[in-house]
Amino acid sequence: MMPFTRYIVSILLALVFANGVVAQDSLQVKPVEDSVIVHPKEKRTAIILGTDYGKLATTAFNLDTKYEFNASLIVFKRLRINIDFGHGALQPKNAIENGSYTSTGDYYRGGLDYQFELAPKTYLALGGMYATSKFSDEGNVQIQSDIWPSLNQSFMREDFTAQWAEFVLTSEKTFLNRESGFFANLYVGIKLRLRFLIERPKPENFDIYAIPGYGRTFNNVVPAVNLFVAYRISL
Repeated sequence: MMPFTRYIVSILLALVFANGVVAQDSLQVKPVEDSVIVHPKEKRTAIILGTDYGKLATTAFNLDTKYEFNASLIVFKRLRINIDFGHGALQPKNAIENGSYTSTGDYYRGGLDYQFELAPKTYLALGGMYATSKFSDEGNVQIQSDIWPSLNQSFMREDFTAQWAEFVLTSEKTFLNRESGFFANLYVGIKLRLRFLIERPKPENFDIYAIPGYGRTFNNVVPAVNLFVAYRISL
């Protein structure tokens, strides 16, 4: 009986050991893998095309004729290469007492910005630009007198050129905060400019009262504001 008993005991011990191993395996807790949400990386290169809708509004209300278009190339994710083109027909009030004055021409700007992403699709940029304007002006002076001979004098001058530099602060964000679709890449913003006049012509008789792209010539340092809408195309 002893061999048989030992055989039975051996089988029972084997079953108990196997059951313990199975129970131990069943009690092991498998580690839960963390789920990580991977956001798409922001493109390092993009093109931005925009226009100044504030200038379009002045044209619509027959104040001055102005329009301006902007193009920017973003490289290395932060550096923006900017080019602007604009046209203006400026009629500053009281430029000539008892008369009228108009300055008409085109202007070009080029420069660099460095942009910071303050929040998703919200940017702040700092930079500078160099600008030049090619324009002409014309005016008329009418002075009526009952004692002295009346004066009626007109002038028209062409081929003027002026240059200036600008410090530019830009703030922009998405128009509707969409994640996809057309409006996801549509931006609105504001540009604060501080212009420093470098050179302008100084003709005799009648001074130049306004320069397209620069504004009134009453000061060599002129602040300006642009309201713009732009579309960003990632490359």
